[in-house]
Amino acid sequence: MSPRTLALLLLIPAAACTELPPVEQTVSAEAQAAPYPDLAPTASLTDALPEGRIAPGDAAALEARGDALRRKAAAAGS
Repeated sequence: MSPRTLALLLLIPAAACTELPPVEQTVSAEAQAAPYPDLAPTASLTDALPEGRIAPGDAAALEARGDALRRKAAAAGS
């Protein structure tokens, strides 16, 4: 067994023994008294997004650029 593996096997159980403070002590009284936020349907969130910026010809242009870069890489590697 490597020293690194042994160290991990010993440190993981030691980390599990750590006592965490109760949640009541980590959240302020003001936050605990705050009302639950309203949930919004995802449709209302996505409707506010602008339309996509990809035009119909963009895929072909990207493929052509990729082909040109592959040819350039092949020429440089030869």
